[in-house]
Amino acid sequence: MKYIHRPLTQDPALSAMLPAASPDLFYLDIETTGLRADDSYLYLIGTACFESDENGNGRWMYHAWFGFEMLDEQKILREFLKFAGSFKKCISFSGKRFDVTYLSRCMHQYYLDTSSYSDLEFDDYVTLLRPMQNLLSISRSRLGEWEERIDRKRADASCFLSGGEMSALFQNAPRPIPDEVIEALLLHNMCDLQSLVLLKRLLSFGDLTEKPIEFTVTNHGSFLTLTGILEKPVPVPIHRFSGDYECRFIDREVLLTVYESTEDCKLFFPDYRNYVIVRGEDGVLHKDLASLIPKELCKKATPETCYQTVSGRFLPMPLIPVSSGKCLPDDEGAYTVLQRSFIATCGYVRVQDAYNDLSAYGREFLRRILQSAE
Repeated sequence: MKYIHRPLTQDPALSAMLPAASPDLFYLDIETTGLRADDSYLYLIGTACFESDENGNGRWMYHAWFGFEMLDEQKILREFLKFAGSFKKCISFSGKRFDVTYLSRCMHQYYLDTSSYSDLEFDDYVTLLRPMQNLLSISRSRLGEWEERIDRKRADASCFLSGGEMSALFQNAPRPIPDEVIEALLLHNMCDLQSLVLLKRLLSFGDLTEKPIEFTVTNHGSFLTLTGILEKPVPVPIHRFSGDYECRFIDREVLLTVYESTEDCKLFFPDYRNYVIVRGEDGVLHKDLASLIPKELCKKATPETCYQTVSGRFLPMPLIPVSSGKCLPDDEGAYTVLQRSFIATCGYVRVQDAYNDLSAYGREFLRRILQSAE
């Protein structure tokens, strides 16, 4: 077994981008010969933590334990457990599906004392970053996608290896394993950990609406421009748009452009089982009121048909997606949110409701833009 302890990066430009962190926190990334602990083994545990010297100067350090063969697996785990005992929280990427559970299975195979590991609070970026997926146009939530979104340039970009290629390189390397092969494996592991530290910046999107934002409004007749100043700059520029609005985040400025429309909207009723459709009538009727109407003229409403048509002037309001993949008007906020169709991705509010307080309208608009895409 080989223990590695070195700065996480020697690149001054990258070091300047890496945020400070609590001394109780470390990041985790492992390398194995397969996906299941039952028929593969662990050959590398890599961690990153923020350390301060006696002068109070801090920097990110890389701690890793490298095994040359399967017999080193238990040694790696024992040394890692000593290290983990000094921390309270561990963050990984998809670790709850792989890294964390793989290590736990290995530890139990060797009957190790896992108290220092079990007591850790585990966070997973797949969960932490989920609210930002829709906002940042991330489709599959893979580490590579997030790296591209933050314009991350990896030091191993010219010789990047997938997990399978990493495993093949390790298993097929001559024994003793040449130093250059070890360094290639360590570089990939270090780059993954650097990315995990850098991704922490994206979590600040959740803080953008903590304090009320006041908007300056310019009326252009058929559309409005709302300009607001954020308390903190956004970690990456954002541009969201539809046919009815455009939303930009650049540094500390947020710019909303919203277009007024007069096309009829629909107010959907979630409790559709309590409504019926009466033949020849527009909209739906509550079943209690329909008791005197002949049954042959009535049919049960469905989620898609249970609505009332609303006419007037409207401004757009993003809909909050729900896990079913369909959007329904919600009761949050001070607005009645209407839709053009049951599966619409953009909602609308009455112009008079928005004009009562355009800054409040802008804040609700942002809240919904930043809402989880789950």
